[in-house]
Amino acid sequence: MSFWEQIKEKTEAAPVKLKMIFLENTIESLFLRLGSRVYDAAKTSKALTENGGIQSLLTEIDAKKKELEELREDFHKIWKEESRELKTTLEKGGGALEQIRVADSSPAKGKQVKDLALPREVLLGPVTRGKDLIIPHGETELLEGDRVTLMGTRKDVEAAKKFLQGKG
Repeated sequence: MSFWEQIKEKTEAAPVKLKMIFLENTIESLFLRLGSRVYDAAKTSKALTENGGIQSLLTEIDAKKKELEELREDFHKIWKEESRELKTTLEKGGGALEQIRVADSSPAKGKQVKDLALPREVLLGPVTRGKDLIIPHGETELLEGDRVTLMGTRKDVEAAKKFLQGKG
């Protein structure tokens, strides 16, 4: 089993993030149902407040949003603790964990992750954009000011850091 697979199996943050994604999809589905109900009510000229289905959906959406916010808070706490432990483990094994800011001069600014020429022994971890925590995938676009987590060998993390900061 590779080093990266071992790390992935030991994180508690991944299942929380999966729950967050599922909840975000559920909320989106509820909004679609709400839009359909509002449209139907408008066609029949009924007042929206008279439609119990609409009120029910609004209540459910509010509850799901609160649940999602609690999951986000849990994720941030878990990730903070796990990243400390991971950094210590990586450093003991000759690795590094860094969080850097994407600079205006960065060649990565405005590009999707899949199009980046990052060193081989670097993983791109969570990206913080404002108050949002993003788990990047190939189509995630990096923007100026994004705080990007890098994990890998010291040499390759340093090279990726220079690249993302526009210094290399």
